[in-house]
Amino acid sequence: MNAAMLYMPLLLKGLLVTISAWFLSSVLSLIIGFFGGILASRYSCYDFIKKIILLYAFIARAVPAYVHILLFYFIIPDMLGISLSAFTCGCIALGFCSGGYTISIIRAAINNVASGQWDAAYVLGYSRYYAFKNIILPQAFLLARISLLGECEQLLKSTSLLSIIGVMELMRSGANIISRELNPLLIYILIAIIYVICSLCF
Repeated sequence: MNAAMLYMPLLLKGLLVTISAWFLSSVLSLIIGFFGGILASRYSCYDFIKKIILLYAFIARAVPAYVHILLFYFIIPDMLGISLSAFTCGCIALGFCSGGYTISIIRAAINNVASGQWDAAYVLGYSRYYAFKNIILPQAFLLARISLLGECEQLLKSTSLLSIIGVMELMRSGANIISRELNPLLIYILIAIIYVICSLCF
């Protein structure tokens, strides 16, 4: 118990980094997913843009988050001639990867709203924009909310991959403690408990 209390401040410091990375990557993922899902839905009039978005969503889902992180940290900044911190690169990579899943969730939810809702809106004289904003999207959100919550929870656990580029999140903090104290069992149990508590919050 005393050892656990000794390690907890360092682990909680890592948890703050984990939560920060999760929040930023979740915001990016939801922005990408919201607009991409709308533009890729069956109600979109932009076929060329729809194809590009669906291609992006496929690639984002097909490539592991681990590879996304390495690409955004080692390759893409050099290609663009910019310098970004490991934390920033990691958040962008996770948001980019998760965005592909979020697009699919939003798109499927919009497509699953009964087409009769559109017909009813047109009969009542609503414009396309009003019908989509006030009738279709609220119903799509109800259909998508559980899947979006699951994706956000998965994204929280994916932040552990940021340790590979040196981000001092929860797993990296635990690894540093283990290298110093040589007590992996207790540290990993504490980390697991922290992740469980975070998952309960969802």
